[in-house]
Amino acid sequence: MKVVMISATWCPACLIVHKRLRELKELTARYSLEILDLDFDEEKVAPYTVGKTLPVFIVLDEEGKEIRRIVGERTALELKEEVFHD
Repeated sequence: MKVVMISATWCPACLIVHKRLRELKELTARYSLEILDLDFDEEKVAPYTVGKTLPVFIVLDEEGKEIRRIVGERTALELKEEVFHD
């Protein structure tokens, strides 16, 4: 599975979640994790509808179809339960 995280350098919640992702490094290694910046990766972000709340996690199946979407700051435990599970 692939996980796309859309964040921004000016987003305080995104910076916190980036730190939490480092804590979950062993778990996230099982996934193809692509981190996109809303401002610098505009072309890659364009296919995804993103509202005003960041970060956004989009979980995709093997065919690239969206399975689920998680929006907003999450604790490490919430990331494990909501994003990085099979």
